Amino acid sequence: MKPLTCEMCGSNDVVKQDGLFVCQICGTKYSVEEARKMMIEGPVDVSGSTVKIDNSVSVRNFLLMAESAFSVKNYAESESYSNKVLEIENDNSSAWLMKGKASGLQSTVANSRIEESVMCFSKAISFASDSEKNQYSSQVVDEFTNISMALMEKCCDNFEKHPVSSNSKTIANTSEYLQEQATQLSKACGVNLPDFERKQAKLIADAVFNAWPEIKRQYVGPDGHPNKTAFDTYRTVCIDCISLLKSSIQLDPDNAKGVISRYKVLIIITTDLNDACSWKNSGSGRNEYWTREYELSRTEKNKNIDCIMEYHSKIKELDPNYTIPKRPRDRGCYVATCVYGSYDCPEVWTLRRYRDEKLALTTFGRAFIHTYYAISPTIVKMFGNRRWFRTLWKRVLDVKVKKLQMKGYEDSPYNDREW
Repeated sequence: MKPLTCEMCGSNDVVKQDGLFVCQICGTKYSVEEARKMMIEGPVDVSGSTVKIDNSVSVRNFLLMAESAFSVKNYAESESYSNKVLEIENDNSSAWLMKGKASGLQSTVANSRIEESVMCFSKAISFASDSEKNQYSSQVVDEFTNISMALMEKCCDNFEKHPVSSNSKTIANTSEYLQEQATQLSKACGVNLPDFERKQAKLIADAVFNAWPEIKRQYVGPDGHPNKTAFDTYRTVCIDCISLLKSSIQLDPDNAKGVISRYKVLIIITTDLNDACSWKNSGSGRNEYWTREYELSRTEKNKNIDCIMEYHSKIKELDPNYTIPKRPRDRGCYVATCVYGSYDCPEVWTLRRYRDEKLALTTFGRAFIHTYYAISPTIVKMFGNRRWFRTLWKRVLDVKVKKLQMKGYEDSPYNDREW
């Protein structure tokens, strides 16, 4: 005779209690007949009879262990116990559901198991009785949404911590993959996923919102003068962020509040991209100065401005009280910006205030501004990189700025007025 060994946990600590044999380790109970069969060595002659083994206790205990492991987030063990049930009862809907949940939550960014989950969920519904199908369908919808969003959260967390182009593309690819799996599940099981796309859209948009400060910090750098590599990286990531926000709008177009907030962020990112550039350190010692090096072409900037105005129009469609601003002026690289190295610096802020608060209020002043805007880009393009040009105009502008500041024109950050 073989020693009595528990079929569930392999323990030999099985004791007879109240007419049943009970495993002291896992609690599995066996009838006297079951225990006798477990102890017989060699072949058993069952000719002329039908032997039916009742494994209901083992199935029940395996399911309990699967649920227990799942509750403490030990998904691999939960899947293992689910497989034990399916080895005994391949048509057990509860085991297929549990296996689908456990396998899906083991997905990583590099290795998704969502497709496997879809197969398990489909089997759970197909093996359910007619009276249970609605219940299982409802559970499948909730569980598929949960495991899909868990995977998307991992992708978004990676992008927030490391906002690089490869991680943004992972979000886009995962989103497309999850939508394909959602379609497959809907076709196979006849279920609808009402919150799936909205939750996905919010995760994507939030990832861009949360990553944006770090993207800007990496671009600006420690000295506020990004080089060509930083500018190229910033440009690429901005374009990726714009694409992600547009996809989140497409996923959830009926969520007016969410769509408006995403269009507003699109305006911010596109505007910042238009203003971005790389800087070059020229000269040495007292004559050291920074000049703009690379930036978007005039054609690219105008296309971006077209997009910005389109975003404003989209917001207006959703919010009739919204006021669409005038089309942004092409700020270009004019003399003052060339001399001081930035459109946003104290000296240029003072000059911009003087332009908007004084010159723009008179016919002569506006004519001067328009003439200046017409000829400055050409002058800067021809002479902007010449030291004598910057030195000459810096002396002139320094005197002008000082006088304006004495008259009360501040040198604090400033947003242009429309006139």
